[in-house]
Amino acid sequence: QYDELAHHFGPSSKLALSDLRRTDARIKEIWRMIRATSSRPYDLVILSDHGMTPAASYRVKFGESLGTTVKRILRGDPVRVGGRTLNVMASASEDSEYADVPAQLVETVTQLSTQPHTSFRRRLRRFRNWVRSRYGLRELILPEKYSVASRDDVVVTYSSCLALAYFADTPEQLGYDEIMNDPRRAHLYAALRAHPGIGLVATRRGGTVHLESRVGCAEIVGETLEVLWGENPLAVYGTEPHVVRAVRDLVRQPNAGDLVLFGAYDGHDIISFDDQVGGHGSAGGDQTYPFLITPPELDVSHETIEDARDIHRVVMMPYARPRPISEPAPTD
Repeated sequence: QYDELAHHFGPSSKLALSDLRRTDARIKEIWRMIRATSSRPYDLVILSDHGMTPAASYRVKFGESLGTTVKRILRGDPVRVGGRTLNVMASASEDSEYADVPAQLVETVTQLSTQPHTSFRRRLRRFRNWVRSRYGLRELILPEKYSVASRDDVVVTYSSCLALAYFADTPEQLGYDEIMNDPRRAHLYAALRAHPGIGLVATRRGGTVHLESRVGCAEIVGETLEVLWGENPLAVYGTEPHVVRAVRDLVRQPNAGDLVLFGAYDGHDIISFDDQVGGHGSAGGDQTYPFLITPPELDVSHETIEDARDIHRVVMMPYARPRPISEPAPTD
């Protein structure tokens, strides 16, 4: 539950931190049961799967969802590059019949108010206008998680501060050169790279991973990060070897997007494509730092733990036992 509370109230919020007491109580309960069981030994290992970075909502900050941004860019294509318009349909529309319900509820409370002074009504109406400008009921209950082109031209899907964009008019996974050779794709690429809410655009280029931001360009060759021009686009997210490897492996997955997008990060807050004030999914800040608590007998202080394989090696393998060799069946 800490994860959900941290997403919506912040990783250091009172609500999120208070919920850790519930987690502590469950751990205490498990530990009490372990100590009460003398016939079978148990070890207690506590593992978190990720950290959390303070975040700012993309939609609140820029007044539109990422899907709407992509739609707006693509609809400008014919004017910009002389190509055809790509149709994009958001999964959660701002024009929903339910979109203005929260604001109307506030308006109803305002009208029913029996306060003798009009200042109370003015404050409520200002709050109504704020709700109307930033939120709709549908967006709060069914937030946009993806945008789909009606003719399978482009798909955008995202979670927290990571987004993937697919050019679905071709079955192949596209690389940087294929994107740049098509005016429509190149226009979308350049517009997203220049957007202040997007801090990194990653693509594949041959056997390398190509990284660009508004301030620079680099490539990951093997496990080496090489800056091609400007500033290192990964500098603000982290340039430690495990971060570079994680970004490389993410972009090179066979089902990764043709464009891999990270929300912009200023060193404290990261842009979340969901309506969240705490995020994880890309790099930057504490989101890349989980924790592991083990008993003294399972000392991992000298180990390097960076991915799931390391967890298996460090935590699971010490408990592995060779299987007993079955005795051959007796013969007459």
